[in-house]
Amino acid sequence: MSNQKNSSAKKVATVSILIAVAFVLSWIELIMSIATPIPGIKIGLANLAILFTMYYCGEQDAFMVLIGRLILNAILFGNVNSLIYSVAGGILSFIVMVICKKLFPKHIVYISITGGVFHNIGQLIAASIVMNTFLSWYVPYLIIGGIFAGLFNGLVCQRLLSSGWFSNKH
Repeated sequence: MSNQKNSSAKKVATVSILIAVAFVLSWIELIMSIATPIPGIKIGLANLAILFTMYYCGEQDAFMVLIGRLILNAILFGNVNSLIYSVAGGILSFIVMVICKKLFPKHIVYISITGGVFHNIGQLIAASIVMNTFLSWYVPYLIIGGIFAGLFNGLVCQRLLSSGWFSNKH
């Protein structure tokens, strides 16, 4: 029984730390936002924590990290619109990454790129609903932004997972 309690406590601690990491990465991105000619294009550093959690702990824990980050961001930084966009992008991205992970489990960078693109598509869908217009001219920019953000996060995540630092799973 004690071993099961230790394992459960370790899992809760690990997921809690990963939620904190995702939140801090969101905060860093917010305060260091790089001016781009296209509004809304970001690296999506918090998605790095989601992707890492998906591979290190599993999809259920990654979903908990996503929801925890969304709630913390909404409480501390957000407004209704930012919450709508974050939820739409985060959930769609997560679903697509889970599907891609099942199809291509060893292709972290590909999965991250797909997640980045679909995160932006989810936000565009939400914006189109909120604004009651489809911003079709924005699609190519969001796809390109998602590719670069996903590539960066995928390469970093792949490097972290292969570094040997995280060989002992929770």
